[in-house]
Amino acid sequence: MKKFETRYGYFTEDGNEYVIKTFKTPKPWINVITNGSYGLVISQAGGGFSWLEHSEFNRLNRWHQDLIKDDWGKYFYIKNKKTGEVFSPTWSPVKNPPNSFECRYGFGYAQFTSEFNECKIILTVFVPLNEQLEIWSFEIVNKSEDELELSVYSYFEWCLGSSADHHREFHKTFIETEFDQSLNAMLATKRLWEIPLGNRGHWNIEYPYLGFISSHKTITDYDGDKESFIGQYGSLERPAGVFSESLSKKVGKWNDSIGTVKIDLTVAPNSSEHFSYFIGIKKNKKQIAESLKKFSNHSNIQKALDDVKNFWQKLFSTLEINTPDEAMNLMVNKWLRYQAIAGRLWARTAYYQQSGAFGFRDQLQDSLVFLPIDPELTEKQIRLHARHQFQDGTVLHWWHPITETGLPTKMTDDLLWLPFVIINYIDETGNYKILDLKEPYYDNARKNDSLFNHSVNAIERVLKRMSKRGLPLIGAGDWNDGLSAVGLDMKGESIWLAEFFYLILNRFAEVCEKTNKIKFAKRYRQKATQLKKAFDKYAWDDKWFFRATKDNGEKIGSSKNREGKIYLNAQTWSVISGIADKSKSIKAMDAVTKHLLRKNGCLLLSPAYTKPDQMIGYLSRYAPGRRENGGVYTHAATWAIWAYSLIDENEQAFKAYKNLCPIYNGLNPDEYVAEPYVTPGNIDGPDSPNYGMAGWTWYTGSANWFQKVIVDWILGIRATADGLIIDPCIPDDWNNFSVTRLFRNTKYNIRVFNQAAKNPRFQYMIIDGKRTNEKLIKPLKRPEVTIDVFLS
Repeated sequence: MKKFETRYGYFTEDGNEYVIKTFKTPKPWINVITNGSYGLVISQAGGGFSWLEHSEFNRLNRWHQDLIKDDWGKYFYIKNKKTGEVFSPTWSPVKNPPNSFECRYGFGYAQFTSEFNECKIILTVFVPLNEQLEIWSFEIVNKSEDELELSVYSYFEWCLGSSADHHREFHKTFIETEFDQSLNAMLATKRLWEIPLGNRGHWNIEYPYLGFISSHKTITDYDGDKESFIGQYGSLERPAGVFSESLSKKVGKWNDSIGTVKIDLTVAPNSSEHFSYFIGIKKNKKQIAESLKKFSNHSNIQKALDDVKNFWQKLFSTLEINTPDEAMNLMVNKWLRYQAIAGRLWARTAYYQQSGAFGFRDQLQDSLVFLPIDPELTEKQIRLHARHQFQDGTVLHWWHPITETGLPTKMTDDLLWLPFVIINYIDETGNYKILDLKEPYYDNARKNDSLFNHSVNAIERVLKRMSKRGLPLIGAGDWNDGLSAVGLDMKGESIWLAEFFYLILNRFAEVCEKTNKIKFAKRYRQKATQLKKAFDKYAWDDKWFFRATKDNGEKIGSSKNREGKIYLNAQTWSVISGIADKSKSIKAMDAVTKHLLRKNGCLLLSPAYTKPDQMIGYLSRYAPGRRENGGVYTHAATWAIWAYSLIDENEQAFKAYKNLCPIYNGLNPDEYVAEPYVTPGNIDGPDSPNYGMAGWTWYTGSANWFQKVIVDWILGIRATADGLIIDPCIPDDWNNFSVTRLFRNTKYNIRVFNQAAKNPRFQYMIIDGKRTNEKLIKPLKRPEVTIDVFLS
């Protein structure tokens, strides 16, 4: 059965694939495919790029962002040698319309099925586990009564290193290619790696890898030069080489280097033929040979694909929900976690943004997705980020693996996400020993310090950044990077940061109490009390909480402002943190409902800025209604679900979820335009003429947070240091739902029954036949347990 079908595509019944029915989607719809080391991005039209370890520093092929033409990628041409007809299995670049077309995206693979005049092509693209290559596995089905003679040509432009090769006439001079008969492969390397490494000046080290393309069928011809293959003033649609009797066989150091290799095959009538191409990056020829040998037959390739599929299903198996809302089930059980892990944590790249870097706050938050799966992976992320903290508690806003270069910052929230994630890790595991683990500092590799001290250093640094009124300084931005000029003089204050910091102070004080660090606990309780006193005195703005003060003392997010009157985060976190009086929190969330909750979720602010404000920063320079300037910024919009749930606003919590959900928004695809199977970074707000249009998909921190707030707060099943709490906040019309969740090595089978007519709340639960009115289940030392929960 097809689920949530539009004219562009649908989910399969099991939810494991999204099927795209046409190559002309409203914008490129992509899949991010990676094993955590090697990866690729591919669009429904065949565009995209590949990399090893770092999508920007170690790019295999040239690709430049163009979401209109989408005409950069790794392509294949298939030529019928009898008729001369040429077509591409991915539509691009030939753009010869197929008789039929389908693109299926699954977890770890993409499959294209197209048919051209009784020639059916099934192309599966995937990255095997623990490998540094991608496999393009073809099946050609000859549906005719005549023998089919084909030639297949690959095409892409070698990049090999930094993606910033717009000055191609310069960068191409360092690439060299060769054809290795023994490997049946074209190889490529570079005599310059354009990244900041080495000790003899700028850009003066060799690229230490070999790029390669091979096939398990004999390569009969090849061309390593773009000019000879495309032809001067030629085109990708009709390259000269495909229509020539032979290719130039040009390789070496003097070309505009491409990866074109040709194979020939004959397919008997009413039969099929399998063949594969292998594209990747390895250290040397020996490694290439070993991998090519491993995948030298189709059965090994199929097994590698099955291993990839099984890997992802096992990863998803530790948390499964079954609710009356099928879109929620699809997103939480599979697609949000795939997006957070493959797109954000491993690839750190997509079509709207290519980064390759780790953001200190970004990937720390993303790693929360691992907690119900394997908390050790969250621990690994925590330790990585701790190594990018300075001794004074400040951190790199982002850094690049490979070079370990990064950006020191005056962003004032980055450093606090370290204790935040550690606290969440302890909630999940009950393992306070993580605090004793030691990691060095970025500016002193010889000083190994405990994660407890790393956290203390972060908190103490923020305590040194307080205004005379007792509120935290915003610096170069607090969570919203677009507030980039509000506090550059270190005078502007952040109300959101006050809320977030209050939560950190109290929660870390709890950790200190549990670990008998009473001195720290008392200090942070006292600082939290002082912070709340300042907050109560200054933060309220008559109808809601204002957002910040500029360096000159002017408020933003105030009812007195003409634009940017109300900001979302200052309202939601007043509830989440517990810093605000209940009556004011409820008024603040009422204001969110009135001014910010819209058809695609909660706007980040309203109304949008129509004129740039030099004292605010680049947020005010976006087009009105776009991204942070009056659009739905999905990361922040997920927190509204959390806040509504905390004040028992069941229906509003569900509305905030449903309005934001990409599956529901995707049912209006020509307005929404983005992929319906992953979250976007932003959706245009009502001040934009493109109200409802989404963008910046895949590379957004909203994926982890969306699934987390749904499970923790709507379904109400969340980890605490003392055990598992069950406290659902579901809509009135749900009769029941179930959740299977792994928690501290016990599998919890939870069934929830709603007996209420309106605003259902927890009444009691039955554990192994015993009734309890407590919402908390203390950790159970057994393999599996069944729990029935009743709401009234």
